[in-house]
Amino acid sequence: MATLTPPPPAPGGPSPDGHPTGHTAATGRPPSGTAGPAPAQPSGATFAQAAPAQSQVPGQPPSRSAPAQTSMPAPGESSPASGPGGGFAAAGSGAAPAGGAPGSGGAAGPAGRGDAATAAADGTSAGQGREGGSRSGAGERESAGRKAAAVVVAGLLAACAGLAFDGVFPLESLLPVVGPAAGGPCVLALALSGRLPLWGTIPISVLAWLTTVSATLFREQAWLGFLPGPSAAGAALTGVRDAGGWLLTTILPAAPGSPAIVLVSFLVWAAATVAAELALRRRAAMLPAVAALPVFAVAVVLGVAGGGTVVPYAACFAGLVLLLGLVRTGRSPLAVAAGVPVLALLVLAATVVAPVLPVAERPFDVRTLVEQPPPRPIKGVSALDQVSAWLQNPRRELFTVETSSDANLRLAVLDTFDGVSWTSSAGFVPTGGRVPGADDAARETVEQRFTVQKLPGPWLPAADRPLSATGTDLVVDPATGMLASTQAREGLTYRVTSGIRRYPAAELRHATPADDPEQRRLPDGPDGRTPPQRARLGEIARRATKGARSPGQQAAKLASYLRKHAVNDVNAPPGHSYRSIEFFLTESKRGTTEQFAASFALLGRALGLPTRIVVGFRPGEEKKGGVRQVRGGDVLAWAEVEFDGIGWVPFYPTPSRTRSGDGGDVAEGAPKQAKEIEQAINDSAGQAEPTPKPSTDRPTPPPVPDEDASAGPLMWLAAGGGLAAVYLLAVAIVPAVRRARRRRAPSPAARVVGAWRQTVTRLRTAGLPVTTGTLTAGEVAFLAERALDPAAREPLTALAELANLATFGDTPVDAADADLAWRHYAAVDAVVKGKVGVLRRAAGRLSPVSLFG
Repeated sequence: MATLTPPPPAPGGPSPDGHPTGHTAATGRPPSGTAGPAPAQPSGATFAQAAPAQSQVPGQPPSRSAPAQTSMPAPGESSPASGPGGGFAAAGSGAAPAGGAPGSGGAAGPAGRGDAATAAADGTSAGQGREGGSRSGAGERESAGRKAAAVVVAGLLAACAGLAFDGVFPLESLLPVVGPAAGGPCVLALALSGRLPLWGTIPISVLAWLTTVSATLFREQAWLGFLPGPSAAGAALTGVRDAGGWLLTTILPAAPGSPAIVLVSFLVWAAATVAAELALRRRAAMLPAVAALPVFAVAVVLGVAGGGTVVPYAACFAGLVLLLGLVRTGRSPLAVAAGVPVLALLVLAATVVAPVLPVAERPFDVRTLVEQPPPRPIKGVSALDQVSAWLQNPRRELFTVETSSDANLRLAVLDTFDGVSWTSSAGFVPTGGRVPGADDAARETVEQRFTVQKLPGPWLPAADRPLSATGTDLVVDPATGMLASTQAREGLTYRVTSGIRRYPAAELRHATPADDPEQRRLPDGPDGRTPPQRARLGEIARRATKGARSPGQQAAKLASYLRKHAVNDVNAPPGHSYRSIEFFLTESKRGTTEQFAASFALLGRALGLPTRIVVGFRPGEEKKGGVRQVRGGDVLAWAEVEFDGIGWVPFYPTPSRTRSGDGGDVAEGAPKQAKEIEQAINDSAGQAEPTPKPSTDRPTPPPVPDEDASAGPLMWLAAGGGLAAVYLLAVAIVPAVRRARRRRAPSPAARVVGAWRQTVTRLRTAGLPVTTGTLTAGEVAFLAERALDPAAREPLTALAELANLATFGDTPVDAADADLAWRHYAAVDAVVKGKVGVLRRAAGRLSPVSLFG
C-alpha cells in the first residue's frame, strides 16, 4: 500500500512527480504564506497545471486557513493571486483560481477552494462546458440503465427462490404464480421510481398483489373475475396465514389447485418488492440479494419432505447473486461477459458438490418438530362384504382405466379380523401427488387414468403400489398405499403412477416370516370366548402344508390346497366369520373368492404366518385406445404374506371357475408373476437344506469393505470443489464489501483516505507497479501515469493531494471533498478499464491479492 506523507517544511526539493515539494500540480494548493501569479481565466475555469510554488516562510507549517489576496489586473494582463493562502482549488480536470477572476462572482472558500470545488461537488468540474455536460448526461443514462438492469436481476433472484418450491408444489402450478409475483413489483418500482417516496409505494404494491392473486388464484371470489373484493382478499390473506401449517401436516407435493400456493405468491412478491427498492435506493452491491434469501430458505425447509431437489435452484441463485454484483458495480458489458465463465464454474461446482455433502444424504426435516395430526380412518362397508353383491351383477360397469398394463387392480387392503369380519386399519392423510412409504425394491412403472362409474366409495382402485396420484380430494394410507376420496362419485377422474413389484425367486425359497404379531393374531369371538373353530383351523392348516420345509413353501402349499379342495361358485352364500369359514372348509366346499381369500388368511395365521386380504379387480375388458372396462364380474380377492426383508408377497388361492375342485389347480385371475412365485418356491420343496459342516478352525470373518477407500476420491473431489466455490465467492464479494465500507465511512476524512486506498488497490489488481508500501502518493501518481496514460495524471495527483490533506492537514476536509475524491477514483477506474485488457483485469480480480486490498 502506498504511504501518505506530509509535505516537508522546507521548499525547494522536487517531488517524484516533477513538482515542488508540498505542491501538487492538479490542485494548485501552495503552502501557507506563499503567493504566485495566476493567469486570468473566466469564472469557474479550471487549469490542467497549477502555478509553481513560491517561497515559504521557514518554520511555518502548511495552512489552508489564511485569507487569499488578489489584485486587479491591467488590461491584457493576467490577474495575480498573491498573499498567504493564494492558490488553486482541486477540480475534476484541473485547478481553479482561489479567489476568482474579477466579475466572476466567485468567492474564495476554505483553504482556497472556490467555484471549481463547488462545481465538482455538483458532479461537473468547472470549465467542462458542453462537453462535460454531455458526459454527465451520458453518465446519468448509464447509471439509470444499470439500476434498471439491477432491478431485473433482483426480480430473477426472487423468481429463482419461488421456483425452489418445486418440491412443495408441482412445477406447472408454480410457473403461472411465480412469474407475475416476481415481475409485477419490478415494473412498479421502475414506474414509480423518483415519483413517490417509499411509504407511498407500499399501499400501491399491496393493492397490486391483491389484484394479481384475485385474477389468477381466486377468480371465483373476485369481482368481475379479477378485482380484489372482500371475498377474494379474505381468501388470499387466510391462505397466507394457514398455508404454513397445512403444508407441514400434509403429504407433499400439494395438490395443483391447493389455495396454499398463495403463500408462494406472497413471499415472492414481497421479496421482489424489497429487492427492487433496494436496487434503486441503496448503493450496496449485494444488498438486493438479501431480500430473496428468506424465501429460498423457506422453500428449502418445506421441500425436504417433498420430491425433487433444490440443488439446481441453489446453483442458479448463487450465479444470479454474482451477476447482480457485476451489474451493480458498474462493470462494462465486456466485463460482465468475462464473468460468465466464473458464474458457470460456480454453478457447476455447486451442482456437483451439493449432492455428496453429508447433510444432503439425510437433510433435517422440520416436520419432526411439528405434531402431526393422526391419520384419519375412513368408515364404510367392508370391501370384502361387497364381493358377493358385485358377483351377482357381473355386467355392472364400475369404472374404466386407461393403461398399457394388464396388472390386477387393488381396491382395499384388509388387515384386521374381529372374528366376524375383515376390516382395514388404514389411516389416510391428504396428498396432492406423492404417495410415500414405498420400499426401495425394483418396480416397473405403470401409468393409469381412472374414471369412476358405479363404483361405491370411498376406496379407489390402482395397480399394485401407487407412487403418485393426482385428483380431487385424494387421501392416501402411507402404510398400504390405499387410495380414497372424500368426494368419490360418478364421473370422478384421477391419475395414478404405480410401481409393479418384482419378487426375487431365490430369496423367496428361504424367506422367513416378518415379526408382526398383529398380522398373526387369531382373535377371540365377539363374546370374548375362544371360538372352537380356531383349533379346527389349525388342524386343517397343518394337514394342508404337510411336507413343507420353509414358510414360503407353507404359503404355496396352502394356496394349492384350497384351489384343489373347493369349488369356485359365484352363487355361494357370503360370509367370512369363523363359523362361515369352517362350514366352507369342512362341509359345503363351495364359495366365492371371498371365502377362498379369507380361508387362506386364517389358515396362514394358524401356522404363524402374518397375513392380510386384498380386494381388487382383474384388468377388465380391453376396448379401443387402451381403455379397459372393469365390471362387477371382475372382482377378485387374494391374500398376502409378509416376509422379512421382502415385504408382502401375493398368493392367489381362488381356483378358476371352469377348472376348480377334484384336482384342478388353476388360480383365478392370477398374474404370470404369481405363478412364477409359487413355481420357484415349489421347485425347492424337494431340495434338502444345506447342513453346515462342523469345523474346529476359527471362522474367518468376512472382509469388511473399505468405505474410506471407495469414498476417498469422491470426498476429495467434493472438498476441492467446495473450496473452489468458496474462493470464487470470496473474490466476488470481499472486494465489493470492502469498497462499500470505504465509501460509507463515518467521517469525510476516512472516506477520502478510503478512496485513495481503493484507487491503489485498483491499480495493483490491474498489474501496475504500485505494490510496495514505501511509495508516497506523488510517486504512485507518477508511476501510474507512466504505465497508463497522461489522462490519469490529473485525477491521481488531485486525489493524492486530498488524501494528504485528510491525513496531515490542519483544516478538516468536508463531505464535498469526500465526494470529489471518489469521483477521482471513478476517473482512474475508467482509465484502467480503457488501457488494461479484460483478461489481465480478470486475472487480477481472481488473484488472492484482491482479498487483501
